[in-house]
Amino acid sequence: MLVAAPSADEPPVLFAAAVWSVAVMAAVVVSTLLTYLLRHRLERVNALVQGMREHEYVRSVQQPVAAVLVAAVGGYGINIATQEAGWPGYLGWLLGMPIPAVLVTWAAIHSVRQRRFDEQWPPDSVPADDPVKIRSTLRRVVHESADTAGSAALEQALTLLLDHVLPALRDRRDRGPRRWLRAHGTTTVLVLAWAVSTLTAMAVAASPYLADRRRGAWVVLGAATLVVAFLAVGLLTVLYRYSRFRNTILADEVQRSAGAVRRRIVERRLGIPTTSDSDLPRRRRRPAPHHG
Repeated sequence: MLVAAPSADEPPVLFAAAVWSVAVMAAVVVSTLLTYLLRHRLERVNALVQGMREHEYVRSVQQPVAAVLVAAVGGYGINIATQEAGWPGYLGWLLGMPIPAVLVTWAAIHSVRQRRFDEQWPPDSVPADDPVKIRSTLRRVVHESADTAGSAALEQALTLLLDHVLPALRDRRDRGPRRWLRAHGTTTVLVLAWAVSTLTAMAVAASPYLADRRRGAWVVLGAATLVVAFLAVGLLTVLYRYSRFRNTILADEVQRSAGAVRRRIVERRLGIPTTSDSDLPRRRRRPAPHHG
């Protein structure tokens, strides 16, 4: 037989892996949902942190997170492996060592590459899907506008933000679910492949019971199908809504801040006094009354 009948004392390996896969998927959905529910508070923190230079953000935020993953996941994997827990121990070792090491290496390489973006002013391009670069460019535009009356570099950065980044953010904000799924094909394929592989493993593990036409096996498989489908669709839905929210916030920030800088530059060129040009507004003297 290709599939051995499961023992009475221990569930099949595929069934155990499928159950763990469902549990991990549920944990991912819950954590993503909590992130979405707390999106307003988290976005305020993101706006504060992501305004720093790109390589400083990578060095101060992403690398410490990767180090925490190394300490947590790596220690967990080594702990399982040293307890001789069988195949879960080897799985923990594989999850505990290479993945965090790759994350740390990627963060270091990414930090070095992003120094070029920080050192170049004005930037040649700002990706609409990179909030760190958008906010760091936006903060530098605001800073430069306080020191100069409108240099060529500042004008180029403003044109890039208002004429290219802002329309792209609005387009990303207005995408429907189908366009979002097509634009995020990798995420969609990974989530669906995760769901299909989980159900396949569970079906293969339950095939001896299904072959015996046990009603309970069919009920369990049907319930698992509904649960996994609900989790996969729910995860994609939350990711879609959170993506729309972030693009909406970024578009508002670019329009408000960069638009104010451009308006102030135009007012200075036209000789219109602004609040930033003088500390106190000038008071007009009342004309002396004429006695006749």
